Amino acid sequence: MKKIILNLIAIVFPVILFAQNTPVDELFEKYSGKEGFTSVYITSYMFSMFTDIETNDPEFDELMKNLKGIKILATDDSYEGNANFYKEIINKIPMSQYKELMVIREKDQDVKFLINEKDGKIIELLLIAGGKDENALISIQGNIDLKNISKLSKSMQIQGLEHLEEIDK
Repeated sequence: MKKIILNLIAIVFPVILFAQNTPVDELFEKYSGKEGFTSVYITSYMFSMFTDIETNDPEFDELMKNLKGIKILATDDSYEGNANFYKEIINKIPMSQYKELMVIREKDQDVKFLINEKDGKIIELLLIAGGKDENALISIQGNIDLKNISKLSKSMQIQGLEHLEEIDK
C-alpha cells in the first residue's frame, strides 16, 4: 500500500508543479477581460502566418519565425483605478532567472525591461510598466534577437508595445 501511495505521489507531484502559473500568468489572469484593461495574446500560430508573407526584411522574417508568443496587458483610457503592475509583480518574479536590461524611472512611472536567457539565448523579454497614468505588462517568448525587437513594435502597432522602441535607443 505504501508503494502505491508513494508511486502516486511521484506521478502527481511533478504534474502539479508543472501546472503552476508564473507571476506574469497570474497578473494576466487577474486583470484580463476586466473593465478598463486590454489584454492581447498572440500565439505562435499567428507568427507562423507572418512567415508566409514575404517582406523585404530578412531580419524581421527571422524574428517572426522564432517567436512563440506575446502576452500584453495594459490599462486603457477608461481605467480609473489605482493598479500598479510594477509594484504588484516585481517582488513575485524570480529575479535569479532574469537579467535587468533597462530601467526607466520618472516621477509617477516605473518601467523595467528584463530578459530570461537559456544557453546564451534570450527566451523571454519582459516589460513591466506601472504608475499613475499607465500600466503595461508585455511578455515576449521565443528565440529573441534584441536588435530586431523594436521592428515588432513598429509593425504591429499594439498598445503597450511602443515601450519596446526604447530598446533600440
